[in-house]
Amino acid sequence: MTEPVLEVRELHIAFGALKATDGVSLTLRAGEIHALIGPNGAGKSTLIGLIAGSLSPDAGQVRMNGQDVTGQDVAARARAGLARSFQVSAVAPDLTVLQNVVLAVQGARGGSYRFLRRALSDRSLTETATAQIDRVGLAPCRAIPAGDLAHGQRRRLELAMALAQRPRAFVLDEPMAGMGPDGAREMTVLLDDLRHEAPILLVEHDMDAVFRLADRISVLVAGRIIASGTVDQIRADDQVQTAYLGEERLP
Repeated sequence: MTEPVLEVRELHIAFGALKATDGVSLTLRAGEIHALIGPNGAGKSTLIGLIAGSLSPDAGQVRMNGQDVTGQDVAARARAGLARSFQVSAVAPDLTVLQNVVLAVQGARGGSYRFLRRALSDRSLTETATAQIDRVGLAPCRAIPAGDLAHGQRRRLELAMALAQRPRAFVLDEPMAGMGPDGAREMTVLLDDLRHEAPILLVEHDMDAVFRLADRISVLVAGRIIASGTVDQIRADDQVQTAYLGEERLP
């Protein structure tokens, strides 16, 4: 079996007496969507922070393409090919869609974010940015300020910015959050296509989307993975059903 694109080994972090991440291990392999689900307060955001590099573990490893990146910061992991989207949209609202993606392309190439006007005159940057904007279905919105986009459009913009980084792996934190049924269906189709660009670790509360997309699902409860398997295995797991009682019973 080939080396995982992303591998988490026995990650631990505690905040005082609270074990927010308690020995979590998981892998992400080429071409797959691995969903991470769990009740509110399970520790999903903390785990994503550990994987992305915004938090440092007390113990354990994060590996990308066989290399230990545990000591690297967010920027270094991004350069290694880890593209992350956030639960709360993280775009520059005063810049247009094109400007946001051009800056993402420029950053991926090691350029400075300070020289936007110069970047916009670089044809290779704008062509690359335009291709990613078109890919996520935002071609009519290139000149629109990001702050004027609808919620679902901003999520698509985030994906275009992530794609501009030429990622080896995506970590997507609730890309369906705040979307209506139509927007969620459109995002599901887009993510299903993106897995061929790079595998996706998907944190999501929309169980319909998770069950349509995921090749594997890991269930996080109180900082620990209590089950991991296929959709059918997770649906049939009594421990998983118990963990969701009172909040969201799995369909």
